[in-house]
Amino acid sequence: MKLLIQLQGASELLSYEGCALALTLATFGHEVQLYLTPNVFNQLMTPTSRLHGMIQALDLYDLPPAWLPDDTLSGWLVGVLPADVASQLVLAPEHIDTQAFDQVLSL
Repeated sequence: MKLLIQLQGASELLSYEGCALALTLATFGHEVQLYLTPNVFNQLMTPTSRLHGMIQALDLYDLPPAWLPDDTLSGWLVGVLPADVASQLVLAPEHIDTQAFDQVLSL
């Protein structure tokens, strides 16, 4: 199954649950693409947040880098994050074809 999981909750618990779901599904062979909205950027900036640590581990689960919106805020974020986290983030394609995914989840 191919899934797009959009993390847009401002609460750390909701972001953690969404990312944990992505990692679990990837463990069972599903193709998962994470999309991080600006609402979760403050969690990425906090080294002790669960989301920060989970994003560092995306490659361990054979997940592609998480997508960020293509805007100046995303570029700033990538520029200030530690290299191990920034390497797990890329700007989203200009057009996201949601029809290419079997399921789109927004958490």
